Amino acid sequence: MRLLESTTIDGVSGKSYPIKMYPADMRFNDFIAGVYILYAEDKTLYVGHSDNVDLVLQKKQVATALSDLSTIGLIRMGNPKKRQAILDDLDLSLELSEI
Repeated sequence: MRLLESTTIDGVSGKSYPIKMYPADMRFNDFIAGVYILYAEDKTLYVGHSDNVDLVLQKKQVATALSDLSTIGLIRMGNPKKRQAILDDLDLSLELSEI
C-alpha cells in the first residue's frame, strides 16, 4: 500500500486515534476493516466504516466520482461497535451526507 503519512486524529473525548493517509486512487487489500475518511485539500468530504473498506470504495467509485478527493484516511479496526464509537467520537464536519 502506498502510504503517504502516519499520524493521529483527535476525538472530542481527547482520545487520539492512529490514522494512515493514502492517495485518492488507493486500492486496499480485501477485507481490511476500519474507519475511512475521505479528504479534499482543505475539508473532510465523508466518513464511514466497513468490514471491507476497499469493496465499499470501489463500489462507490470514489476515486473518479469525487473530483476533489485528495486523500483517504484509514483507522484500522475490526470491531464494528468500536468503529462506530470512533466515528461518534470524531464528530467531523462533513461536506457530503452520502457517497
